[in-house]
Amino acid sequence: MVDTHCHLVDPQFMKDLREVLSRAQESGITRIVNAGYDVATSKRAILMAREEDWLLPAVGIHPNEAAEESIKEMGKIEEMLAAEKVIAVGETGLDYYRDFSPREAQQELFRMHIALAKENRLPLLIHTRNSVDDAIAILASGDHHRGVFHCYSGSYEQARQIIDFGFYISFAGVLTVSRRAREVIRKLPLDRILLETDAPFLAPLSHRGKRNEPAYIMETLHLAANVLDMRPNELEAILDANAHKLFAF
Repeated sequence: MVDTHCHLVDPQFMKDLREVLSRAQESGITRIVNAGYDVATSKRAILMAREEDWLLPAVGIHPNEAAEESIKEMGKIEEMLAAEKVIAVGETGLDYYRDFSPREAQQELFRMHIALAKENRLPLLIHTRNSVDDAIAILASGDHHRGVFHCYSGSYEQARQIIDFGFYISFAGVLTVSRRAREVIRKLPLDRILLETDAPFLAPLSHRGKRNEPAYIMETLHLAANVLDMRPNELEAILDANAHKLFAF
């Protein structure tokens, strides 16, 4: 099983990372896309991959960071892409829910990530909160059609636009508590969906309120299989094939 979006770079994993990785492998996780969300965590993702080659690094700057200052930092992300083996660009995107940064600055930062992904022929890890339509419009102008809308919380109609545009839709532990998310995943083509944890955030129902970790993706898998009226191992095989195609493992 592939956890297609996780933040093992987060300080919450500093004290017990070995144990977290052991539990992940024991549960059947074979690869983890380990996403940075600023310059420091992007560098850490690369360093972690040197020690554990199944932790696949993605580099980028999250829109919740101060976007005006982050624009100045994008040269460092570009340097990492030039010098290191990276699996994806991101986490990037737009966050109009928290609105920590001016929307115009977030949009410019997003465009810079898109340009780097296109230049390096890599997929994008896209974060959206209350901003799906703007993200789709910006992607259309950037002409890059490879990536995933992670931890999806939009509508089915928006998801269809995203899929028609060539992107994947990924669901996290929110699927175990959100009726809307379950209604969306039920309608989507199987070859365009992925699962993730977004750990240490968004733990599934049985661990709600606690730190999330990769091993917990199995709860989301079983819930998704039930929603889709499939056996978990059958769905897992499809999801892994989707991840392999997107990230070109």
